[in-house]
Amino acid sequence: MTIRKTFTTVTVAALVGLVLGGVFGFAAGKMTPDFFRHIIPWQDVEPVGFATFGGATVGVLLGGGLGCFGVLIQFILELRRKP
Repeated sequence: MTIRKTFTTVTVAALVGLVLGGVFGFAAGKMTPDFFRHIIPWQDVEPVGFATFGGATVGVLLGGGLGCFGVLIQFILELRRKP
């Protein structure tokens, strides 16, 4: 794998994670607004926005991590293939 393909793979995985996490957070904020409204004890927050932001943030981290894991597995398989 070239550095460009590695960068593209991890970036696309992180962006897909961002979108999926944001959609999941949006849906969770719409379905259970009371849970997210009081998540910070000293302040009430807007539940849908907070859940969307939290879901997108975690999605980027998990998606990028999954992309890095995929690149690592590809690297190991390429190492084992060469004599």
